[in-house]
Amino acid sequence: MIKVTITQDIKDEFIKLVYNIFNQQKSNKKEIEYRLKRDDQKIKFDISIQDLDKLLQKKLGEFDKNITFKKLIVADFNYLEKLTIFLNKNESSIELTKKEKEYFYTLYTRLKKTHYVKALGVSTCLYCNRNHIFNFIKKNQLQATAQIDHFFDKKTYPYLAISLYNLVPSCSTCNQRKSTKQENIIHPFSESFDKVAKFSLKIEDLNFYYKENGFEIFLDTKNKKATNSIEVFNLNRLYQNHKDIILELIQKEAIYNESYLDELLTQYEGTLFKNREDLQRLISGGYVSDEEIGKRPLSKLIKDISGELGLL
Repeated sequence: MIKVTITQDIKDEFIKLVYNIFNQQKSNKKEIEYRLKRDDQKIKFDISIQDLDKLLQKKLGEFDKNITFKKLIVADFNYLEKLTIFLNKNESSIELTKKEKEYFYTLYTRLKKTHYVKALGVSTCLYCNRNHIFNFIKKNQLQATAQIDHFFDKKTYPYLAISLYNLVPSCSTCNQRKSTKQENIIHPFSESFDKVAKFSLKIEDLNFYYKENGFEIFLDTKNKKATNSIEVFNLNRLYQNHKDIILELIQKEAIYNESYLDELLTQYEGTLFKNREDLQRLISGGYVSDEEIGKRPLSKLIKDISGELGLL
């Protein structure tokens, strides 16, 4: 639901986080060590970035002769989508051994996910905008309420287990709802759900005040991916639980008419609030600009309905 623009700074920070997983060895090769249990025997393996480059070139060179580990972990969504198509068509020739899969799984396990979420600068679930995914400090360590959804599930596509564009911060509800589903849904780093879907209000009873069954909230879209997202994450049904927020907006629309807004701006602009948009956020209780709706839960709902009611 919330689109995040992946900047070069975010890519650089992600590369840094991944490369920090590798330990500096005497040979000056960055390597990662892992003990894999197989048949009750612990098998120790070392893998370097250079080794991963060779593995990728051997397995995926037909897809991209210039592929490297660094390129794979920051490749954009279109690249990853094309790669999954290639992987599906060439399962036998590109299949990884259990040990090789563990290279990518281990890197994901050791990724500092709290730092990753912080680098993205997100505060709410990218799929539903209903729940906070804050970082917090506990025992002097950064922790997160977010879970990380693999847009292309890592069991089917282990190559993508540690790819930036495949790691979507989400709430636990959405992560469980999506699980390993591969429906054609909106990808939060490349497409904007907000641009193609809109909450609307349908009044069914003119005497709706203090009657939650007097109106309905629904998401309207003609976009197929958005339709799939709404179904996968159960958005229309879940948002029916937030009618109290909409009732408050309806009441505020009756109170804060245009002349009253002008009066408040004249009296308090520059003191209690910065500008008209700041006043609108104060009244509605949510962020109203497209760029900021990810800062607070339900801001997409509040923005759309506030616009319909004339509060914006």
